[in-house]
Amino acid sequence: MRVTKAVGDTLRANILRVLEKDAFSVLELCTMFETAQPAMSHHLKILSSAQLLTKRREGTSVFYQRASALGAPLVRAIFEALDDVPMDAALTTKVQTIHEQRAAQSRHFFAHNADALSQQQTLVCIPDVYTTSVIDTVNSLPDLARQDALEIGPGGGTLLNALAPHYRHVVGLDISAQMLDQAAPAVAGLTNVELLEGDFTKLPDTRRFDLIVAAMVLHHLPSPASLFSQAAHLLTEGGLLVIAELCEHDQDWVRDLCGDLWLGFDPEQLQRWATLSNLHRCEQKYLAQRNGFRVQVTAFRRSLASFQPNPLTPTPL
Repeated sequence: MRVTKAVGDTLRANILRVLEKDAFSVLELCTMFETAQPAMSHHLKILSSAQLLTKRREGTSVFYQRASALGAPLVRAIFEALDDVPMDAALTTKVQTIHEQRAAQSRHFFAHNADALSQQQTLVCIPDVYTTSVIDTVNSLPDLARQDALEIGPGGGTLLNALAPHYRHVVGLDISAQMLDQAAPAVAGLTNVELLEGDFTKLPDTRRFDLIVAAMVLHHLPSPASLFSQAAHLLTEGGLLVIAELCEHDQDWVRDLCGDLWLGFDPEQLQRWATLSNLHRCEQKYLAQRNGFRVQVTAFRRSLASFQPNPLTPTPL
Protein backbone atom coordinates (compact mmCIF):
# COMPACT_ATOMS: atom_id res chain seq x y z
CA MET A 1 0.00 0.00 0.00
CA ARG A 2 2.82 2.42 0.90
CA VAL A 3 4.51 1.84 -2.48
CA THR A 4 1.40 2.34 -4.59
CA LYS A 5 0.37 5.40 -2.56
CA ALA A 6 3.82 6.93 -3.04
CA VAL A 7 3.69 6.45 -6.81
CA GLY A 8 0.06 7.57 -7.09
CA ASP A 9 1.05 11.23 -7.06
CA THR A 10 1.93 12.62 -10.52
CA LEU A 11 4.87 14.67 -9.30
CA ARG A 12 6.37 11.74 -7.42
CA ALA A 13 5.91 9.49 -10.46
CA ASN A 14 7.81 12.00 -12.58
CA ILE A 15 10.56 12.24 -9.95
CA LEU A 16 11.01 8.47 -10.27
CA ARG A 17 11.19 8.78 -14.06
CA VAL A 18 13.93 11.42 -13.81
CA LEU A 19 15.89 9.29 -11.35
CA GLU A 20 15.88 6.14 -13.48
CA LYS A 21 19.62 6.29 -14.19
CA ASP A 22 20.96 9.59 -12.88
CA ALA A 23 21.27 10.99 -9.37
CA PHE A 24 20.17 14.55 -8.68
CA SER A 25 20.38 16.77 -5.63
CA VAL A 26 17.36 18.22 -3.88
CA LEU A 27 18.09 21.67 -5.32
CA GLU A 28 18.44 20.28 -8.85
CA LEU A 29 15.10 18.50 -8.49
CA CYS A 30 13.53 21.70 -7.17
CA THR A 31 14.74 23.50 -10.30
CA MET A 32 13.47 20.79 -12.65
CA PHE A 33 10.01 20.64 -11.12
CA GLU A 34 9.75 24.31 -10.12
CA THR A 35 8.96 23.20 -6.58
CA ALA A 36 9.99 24.80 -3.28
CA GLN A 37 12.57 22.87 -1.28
CA PRO A 38 10.31 21.98 1.70
CA ALA A 39 7.72 20.50 -0.67
CA MET A 40 10.33 18.59 -2.65
CA SER A 41 11.89 17.23 0.54
CA HIS A 42 8.45 16.03 1.62
CA HIS A 43 7.93 14.13 -1.64
CA LEU A 44 11.43 12.62 -1.46
CA LYS A 45 10.76 11.49 2.09
CA ILE A 46 7.59 9.68 1.02
CA LEU A 47 9.43 7.94 -1.85
CA SER A 48 12.34 7.03 0.42
CA SER A 49 10.02 5.65 3.10
CA ALA A 50 8.49 3.42 0.43
CA GLN A 51 12.04 2.23 -0.38
CA LEU A 52 11.77 3.55 -3.93
CA LEU A 53 14.77 5.88 -3.61
CA THR A 54 18.29 5.67 -2.26
CA LYS A 55 20.39 8.66 -1.28
CA ARG A 56 24.03 9.48 -0.74
CA ARG A 57 25.90 12.52 0.48
CA GLU A 58 28.29 14.29 -1.89
CA GLY A 59 30.07 16.89 0.22
CA THR A 60 27.37 19.24 1.51
CA SER A 61 24.69 17.99 -0.91
CA VAL A 62 22.44 14.93 -0.78
CA PHE A 63 21.77 13.15 -4.08
CA TYR A 64 18.82 10.85 -4.74
CA GLN A 65 18.51 7.97 -7.17
CA ARG A 66 15.98 5.26 -7.85
CA ALA A 67 16.39 2.15 -5.73
CA SER A 68 17.21 -1.22 -7.22
CA ALA A 69 14.14 -3.30 -8.05
CA LEU A 70 15.94 -6.64 -7.80
CA GLY A 71 13.93 -9.10 -5.75
CA ALA A 72 10.91 -6.77 -5.52
CA PRO A 73 8.39 -7.77 -8.23
CA LEU A 74 5.92 -4.99 -7.42
CA VAL A 75 8.58 -2.30 -7.51
CA ARG A 76 10.04 -3.70 -10.71
CA ALA A 77 6.60 -3.72 -12.34
CA ILE A 78 5.99 -0.12 -11.25
CA PHE A 79 9.35 1.06 -12.59
CA GLU A 80 8.76 -0.72 -15.91
CA ALA A 81 5.33 0.91 -16.21
CA LEU A 82 6.82 4.33 -15.48
CA ASP A 83 9.56 3.85 -18.04
CA ASP A 84 7.06 2.85 -20.72
CA VAL A 85 5.68 6.40 -20.59
CA PRO A 86 8.14 8.88 -22.13
CA MET A 87 9.03 11.92 -20.07
CA ASP A 88 7.39 15.18 -21.02
CA ALA A 89 9.54 17.12 -23.51
CA ALA A 90 9.81 20.14 -21.21
CA LEU A 91 11.02 17.95 -18.34
CA THR A 92 13.52 16.20 -20.62
CA THR A 93 14.90 19.62 -21.57
CA LYS A 94 15.28 20.56 -17.90
CA VAL A 95 17.21 17.35 -17.22
CA GLN A 96 19.49 18.11 -20.16
CA THR A 97 20.02 21.62 -18.81
CA ILE A 98 21.24 20.24 -15.48
CA HIS A 99 23.63 17.92 -17.33
CA GLU A 100 24.90 20.82 -19.44
CA GLN A 101 25.50 22.93 -16.34
CA ARG A 102 27.54 20.12 -14.79
CA ALA A 103 29.47 19.62 -18.04
CA ALA A 104 30.21 23.35 -18.29
CA GLN A 105 31.58 23.28 -14.75
CA SER A 106 33.87 20.38 -15.65
CA ARG A 107 35.03 21.95 -18.94
CA HIS A 108 35.82 25.23 -17.18
CA PHE A 109 37.92 23.43 -14.61
CA PHE A 110 40.01 21.49 -17.15
CA ALA A 111 40.43 24.51 -19.41
CA HIS A 112 41.97 26.49 -16.55
CA ASN A 113 43.80 23.75 -14.61
CA ALA A 114 45.24 21.37 -17.21
CA ASP A 115 48.85 22.26 -16.41
CA ALA A 116 48.49 21.68 -12.67
CA LEU A 117 46.09 18.75 -12.79
CA SER A 118 48.67 15.97 -13.04
CA GLN A 119 50.40 17.26 -9.91
CA GLN A 120 47.10 17.53 -8.06
CA GLN A 121 46.10 14.02 -9.09
CA THR A 122 49.21 12.54 -7.51
CA LEU A 123 47.42 13.24 -4.24
CA VAL A 124 44.65 10.86 -5.33
CA CYS A 125 45.82 8.26 -7.85
CA ILE A 126 48.54 8.29 -10.51
CA PRO A 127 48.05 6.22 -13.71
CA ASP A 128 50.79 3.74 -12.71
CA VAL A 129 48.48 2.50 -9.95
CA TYR A 130 45.89 1.06 -12.36
CA THR A 131 47.60 0.77 -15.77
CA THR A 132 49.04 -2.71 -15.23
CA SER A 133 45.72 -3.97 -13.91
CA VAL A 134 43.85 -2.61 -16.94
CA ILE A 135 46.30 -4.27 -19.37
CA ASP A 136 46.18 -7.55 -17.42
CA THR A 137 42.39 -7.48 -17.61
CA VAL A 138 42.49 -6.99 -21.37
CA ASN A 139 45.07 -9.75 -21.84
CA SER A 140 43.09 -12.20 -19.70
CA LEU A 141 40.46 -12.47 -22.48
CA PRO A 142 42.07 -14.35 -25.39
CA ASP A 143 38.91 -14.14 -27.54
CA LEU A 144 38.79 -10.34 -27.34
CA ALA A 145 39.31 -8.68 -30.75
CA ARG A 146 42.40 -6.44 -30.92
CA GLN A 147 41.66 -4.01 -33.75
CA ASP A 148 40.42 -0.72 -32.31
CA ALA A 149 40.62 0.67 -28.77
CA LEU A 150 39.42 3.94 -27.27
CA GLU A 151 40.50 5.63 -24.06
CA ILE A 152 38.20 8.34 -22.73
CA GLY A 153 40.12 11.14 -21.02
CA PRO A 154 43.71 9.94 -21.64
CA GLY A 155 45.33 12.42 -19.26
CA GLY A 156 49.09 12.36 -19.70
CA GLY A 157 49.03 9.43 -22.16
CA THR A 158 50.37 6.68 -19.84
CA LEU A 159 47.59 4.22 -20.61
CA LEU A 160 47.60 5.05 -24.33
CA ASN A 161 51.25 4.00 -24.40
CA ALA A 162 50.42 0.75 -22.65
CA LEU A 163 47.54 -0.04 -25.02
CA ALA A 164 49.36 0.79 -28.26
CA PRO A 165 51.35 -2.50 -28.55
CA HIS A 166 48.15 -4.54 -28.15
CA TYR A 167 45.87 -2.85 -30.71
CA ARG A 168 45.98 -1.95 -34.38
CA HIS A 169 44.62 1.54 -33.67
CA VAL A 170 44.14 3.41 -30.39
CA VAL A 171 42.14 6.64 -29.97
CA GLY A 172 42.54 9.02 -27.04
CA LEU A 173 39.37 11.11 -26.76
CA ASP A 174 38.91 14.16 -24.56
CA ILE A 175 36.42 17.03 -24.51
CA SER A 176 39.24 19.38 -23.51
CA ALA A 177 41.85 20.45 -26.07
CA GLN A 178 44.07 21.56 -23.22
CA MET A 179 44.06 18.05 -21.75
CA LEU A 180 44.89 16.50 -25.13
CA ASP A 181 47.91 18.81 -25.25
CA GLN A 182 49.08 17.09 -22.07
CA ALA A 183 48.90 13.66 -23.73
CA ALA A 184 50.47 14.67 -27.06
CA PRO A 185 54.19 14.50 -26.06
CA ALA A 186 53.75 11.03 -24.57
CA VAL A 187 52.35 9.53 -27.79
CA ALA A 188 54.24 11.60 -30.35
CA GLY A 189 56.22 8.59 -31.61
CA LEU A 190 53.30 6.16 -31.78
CA THR A 191 51.97 5.89 -35.33
CA ASN A 192 48.86 3.91 -34.32
CA VAL A 193 47.64 6.40 -31.70
CA GLU A 194 45.18 9.17 -32.57
CA LEU A 195 44.19 12.06 -30.32
CA LEU A 196 40.67 13.29 -30.87
CA GLU A 197 38.78 16.20 -29.31
CA GLY A 198 35.11 15.47 -28.65
CA ASP A 199 32.38 14.41 -26.26
CA PHE A 200 32.18 10.64 -25.83
CA THR A 201 28.43 10.69 -25.24
CA LYS A 202 27.97 12.36 -28.64
CA LEU A 203 30.42 10.23 -30.61
CA PRO A 204 28.62 8.79 -33.68
CA ASP A 205 28.25 5.03 -33.82
CA THR A 206 29.87 4.91 -37.25
CA ARG A 207 33.05 4.03 -35.34
CA ARG A 208 33.12 0.83 -33.31
CA PHE A 209 35.68 -0.30 -30.74
CA ASP A 210 36.77 -3.66 -29.37
CA LEU A 211 37.88 -1.97 -26.15
CA ILE A 212 36.76 1.20 -24.37
CA VAL A 213 38.63 2.32 -21.27
CA ALA A 214 37.56 5.03 -18.83
CA ALA A 215 40.19 5.53 -16.14
CA MET A 216 39.51 8.15 -13.47
CA VAL A 217 36.82 9.63 -15.73
CA LEU A 218 33.40 8.80 -14.29
CA HIS A 219 33.76 11.14 -11.34
CA HIS A 220 34.12 14.07 -13.78
CA LEU A 221 31.03 13.26 -15.87
CA PRO A 222 27.70 15.09 -15.52
CA SER A 223 25.86 11.80 -16.16
CA PRO A 224 28.02 8.72 -15.45
CA ALA A 225 25.18 6.44 -16.58
CA SER A 226 25.44 7.89 -20.08
CA LEU A 227 28.96 6.52 -20.45
CA PHE A 228 27.67 2.96 -20.03
CA SER A 229 24.79 3.37 -22.47
CA GLN A 230 27.05 5.01 -25.07
CA ALA A 231 29.71 2.33 -24.63
CA ALA A 232 27.09 -0.35 -25.29
CA HIS A 233 26.36 1.37 -28.64
CA LEU A 234 29.99 1.78 -29.64
CA LEU A 235 31.41 -1.61 -28.62
CA THR A 236 31.73 -4.39 -31.14
CA GLU A 237 30.01 -7.68 -30.31
CA GLY A 238 31.93 -9.18 -27.43
CA GLY A 239 33.73 -5.86 -26.89
CA LEU A 240 34.99 -4.81 -23.47
CA LEU A 241 34.43 -1.73 -21.31
CA VAL A 242 37.04 -1.31 -18.56
CA ILE A 243 36.40 1.17 -15.77
CA ALA A 244 39.17 2.23 -13.38
CA GLU A 245 37.49 4.40 -10.80
CA LEU A 246 37.58 5.57 -7.20
CA CYS A 247 35.47 3.73 -4.68
CA GLU A 248 33.05 5.89 -2.74
CA HIS A 249 34.86 8.26 -0.36
CA ASP A 250 34.24 11.42 1.70
CA GLN A 251 37.22 13.62 0.77
CA ASP A 252 35.36 16.67 -0.47
CA TRP A 253 38.53 18.68 -1.22
CA VAL A 254 38.90 16.87 -4.57
CA ARG A 255 36.02 18.96 -5.92
CA ASP A 256 38.09 22.14 -5.76
CA LEU A 257 41.58 20.76 -6.46
CA CYS A 258 40.75 18.06 -9.05
CA GLY A 259 37.42 19.18 -10.48
CA ASP A 260 35.55 16.06 -9.33
CA LEU A 261 31.76 16.15 -9.63
CA TRP A 262 31.29 12.88 -7.71
CA LEU A 263 33.06 11.42 -4.67
CA GLY A 264 33.69 7.97 -6.12
CA PHE A 265 31.17 5.18 -6.62
CA ASP A 266 29.89 2.09 -4.90
CA PRO A 267 30.75 -0.99 -7.04
CA GLU A 268 27.10 -2.00 -7.17
CA GLN A 269 26.25 1.38 -8.69
CA LEU A 270 28.58 0.62 -11.57
CA GLN A 271 26.96 -2.78 -11.89
CA ARG A 272 23.49 -1.22 -12.01
CA TRP A 273 24.42 1.18 -14.81
CA ALA A 274 26.03 -1.67 -16.74
CA THR A 275 22.98 -3.90 -16.34
CA LEU A 276 20.70 -1.14 -17.63
CA SER A 277 22.91 -1.02 -20.74
CA ASN A 278 23.06 -4.83 -21.19
CA LEU A 279 26.73 -5.02 -20.29
CA HIS A 280 27.87 -7.95 -18.17
CA ARG A 281 30.57 -7.80 -15.51
CA CYS A 282 33.37 -10.26 -16.20
CA GLU A 283 36.11 -9.08 -13.84
CA GLN A 284 36.45 -6.87 -10.78
CA LYS A 285 39.51 -5.97 -8.73
CA TYR A 286 40.21 -3.63 -5.86
CA LEU A 287 43.65 -2.07 -5.76
CA ALA A 288 45.60 -1.20 -2.65
CA GLN A 289 44.41 1.89 -0.83
CA ARG A 290 46.54 5.02 -1.28
CA ASN A 291 46.17 8.41 0.46
CA GLY A 292 42.76 7.33 1.75
CA PHE A 293 41.47 6.43 -1.74
CA ARG A 294 40.82 2.97 -3.14
CA VAL A 295 40.60 2.19 -6.84
CA GLN A 296 38.34 -0.42 -8.42
CA VAL A 297 39.08 -1.87 -11.86
CA THR A 298 35.98 -3.47 -13.36
CA ALA A 299 35.43 -4.98 -16.81
CA PHE A 300 32.03 -5.23 -18.50
CA ARG A 301 31.44 -7.10 -21.72
CA ARG A 302 28.93 -6.66 -24.49
CA SER A 303 27.29 -10.04 -24.93
CA LEU A 304 28.64 -12.66 -27.25
CA ALA A 305 26.45 -15.60 -28.16
CA SER A 306 29.11 -17.85 -26.63
CA PHE A 307 29.83 -15.58 -23.68
CA GLN A 308 28.31 -16.58 -20.35
CA PRO A 309 28.65 -13.86 -17.68
CA ASN A 310 30.08 -15.16 -14.46
CA PRO A 311 29.10 -13.83 -11.01
CA LEU A 312 32.46 -12.96 -9.48
CA THR A 313 34.00 -12.45 -6.14
CA PRO A 314 36.01 -9.21 -6.33
CA THR A 315 39.75 -9.83 -6.30
CA PRO A 316 41.90 -7.63 -4.02
CA LEU A 317 45.37 -6.74 -5.25
